[in-house]
Amino acid sequence: MSSRLPGQSDFKRLQKAMSAFLTLAMALSVGWALADEVVLVPGASIKQAIGGRVRGQVQSESPGEVVVTLGTSTTSVPTDLIASIRYDGQPATLQLAETREAAGQLAEAAELFKKAAGEAADKPYVMQMALYREASALAGLALVEPDRTKDAKDRLLRFVQTHPSSRYIIPAREDLARLQLNTGDFSGAEATIAELAKLPKAADRAGVLRAKVLARRGLHDEAVSELDRLIATFPDRSTGQREARLAKAESLVGMKKYKEAESLVRQVIAAAPAEDVATQSAACNTLGDCLRADNRPKEALLAYLHTDLLYSKDRQEHPRALFQIEKLFRLLKQDGRADEYAQRLRQEYPRSQWLTSK
Repeated sequence: MSSRLPGQSDFKRLQKAMSAFLTLAMALSVGWALADEVVLVPGASIKQAIGGRVRGQVQSESPGEVVVTLGTSTTSVPTDLIASIRYDGQPATLQLAETREAAGQLAEAAELFKKAAGEAADKPYVMQMALYREASALAGLALVEPDRTKDAKDRLLRFVQTHPSSRYIIPAREDLARLQLNTGDFSGAEATIAELAKLPKAADRAGVLRAKVLARRGLHDEAVSELDRLIATFPDRSTGQREARLAKAESLVGMKKYKEAESLVRQVIAAAPAEDVATQSAACNTLGDCLRADNRPKEALLAYLHTDLLYSKDRQEHPRALFQIEKLFRLLKQDGRADEYAQRLRQEYPRSQWLTSK
């Protein structure tokens, strides 16, 4: 039985096959590159997802879901499972704005998001994302610089009125309610929260904000009762559960139940990932509040210093920590250190509401 060596015709067939394969691979790679990309939150599971992402073309968006198509296949992704979306053809300005926002440069980020919205006028979903991100950046800035509050409120109100079916309507109403609560506009916050509660999967998130309004009004018993119900409802270790526990701890401090509040906050700190800056900074500051109210100034100082040393990127919680650190150093008769932190607060947050606090 003889074996045949490959001839010229075999090489030609192989060459054609390789050419066809490369053409197909290039077509597929171009298809992937041109696709929209829906990035899921860690741990989320969608059947059509590959590597935590659903790729295709976004066909529709709503407060409850984003519908993505790829060929003849259609996938519905719940909005609460979405970490972010990268749209095909989105302006480069958008990425630059996100970089500035991540670096804490909120004023510059807001301007860049505004520019990106103009550049994406023919892409409604991209434009809505940029407009919301602009308003959100301004809202974050307003919590540090109160003179920005009116502009932030105006942008958020305009967004919720103009884009009531946007997938960003829930976080937009949450941002607006927090701003209203922060400025003592309780009736405005309650109205915003009532509208938030009507949206898909937003009732529990609205409940946490409603409890915070009750606490600010001094109705701590009612707030704790509402928060206990919500804590039992939220999944273990979820963001909602952590926020509800911190809100409950704040009310417990208001009720002078310091030990119970401390225990609850320490549970939040232990359960939250170390890299979760927003949760850890708020929890450390709340722990400091518990210990300070319980007349344990040295332990309280350590809690606030934790925020300063590890979570200074949180522009809302960091000035709060600096303010409390200064007060505690003065209480402990360390005026030199107190002056150092007072100067830092003035230099790093020259328009902060904490500068006028007593």
